[in-house]
Amino acid sequence: MNQKSGILILDKPKSISTNNLIQQVKKKLNIKKVGHCGTLDPLATGVVICLVNNATKISDYLLNNDKRYIVTLKLFAQTSSYDAETEIIKTQPSFEIDQTTLNNVINKYNNYTYDQTPPIYSAIKVGGKKLYEYALENKTVDIKSRTITIYETKLLNYDNKNHEITLDVYCSKGTYIRSLAVDIAKDLNTISYVKELRRTKSGSFDITQSKTIDQINWDNLITMYDAIKLSDYKIVNYDDILSVKQGKKIKLDVNSDLVFISDKDNNLVSCYERWNDDIFKTKRGGLDN
Repeated sequence: MNQKSGILILDKPKSISTNNLIQQVKKKLNIKKVGHCGTLDPLATGVVICLVNNATKISDYLLNNDKRYIVTLKLFAQTSSYDAETEIIKTQPSFEIDQTTLNNVINKYNNYTYDQTPPIYSAIKVGGKKLYEYALENKTVDIKSRTITIYETKLLNYDNKNHEITLDVYCSKGTYIRSLAVDIAKDLNTISYVKELRRTKSGSFDITQSKTIDQINWDNLITMYDAIKLSDYKIVNYDDILSVKQGKKIKLDVNSDLVFISDKDNNLVSCYERWNDDIFKTKRGGLDN
């Protein structure tokens, strides 16, 4: 019997890797093929999108999703990884941050686009090696910044006694919250690291839809069709599905330059891109097998 394909919304617990969580799901549900859309640091919790079977073929289209996080910054101290996974390497004398200054800094990170430098403890590859491998070898490496956007930042709590700030951050793909914590602290004339981090939303999928590893089952599967539709991509139900499966160019009257093609039963078959005017060509075929 063929297994279903789709996505599962997981709530990752603390202190395990994203890959470890995915492998647990694979074993529990006896899934043939499994993947995910975006790694969470081991100490982070929250939304992880698990791709099941053929859904691994649409990972690129779900990876582009914006994210939302609840993050707690520990002020006046810094670690090499910018979070609580490594030891504190630097401290500064504490001081009280007045509310006006704090509000002004937080407000800066609303609809704010800038070039962010990722932390060295990350999986970004430079010269064929992951950055954290350089860190573990105590080697210096040139880390290129990349343009990201912080759409919204809300101050949830300022605990002056324990020197902690808790924020709700809505950001673009590729944003490192650990680096954001460093940048915000710099604007406050101090240093910080991420004490706690929870992803509450990835694209259209939020924490209220998520299940723990103990709760997850096949009934929680969201179809590929619904996953793509909820991610605001255009889907066209096409009659001549054989031509689509054969990878032929097709004519479509749509505004979008990227279109997913489904059959009469709402099974995703292929992804097409605009080739010339109203003619579209295959970008990613075989989504149904």
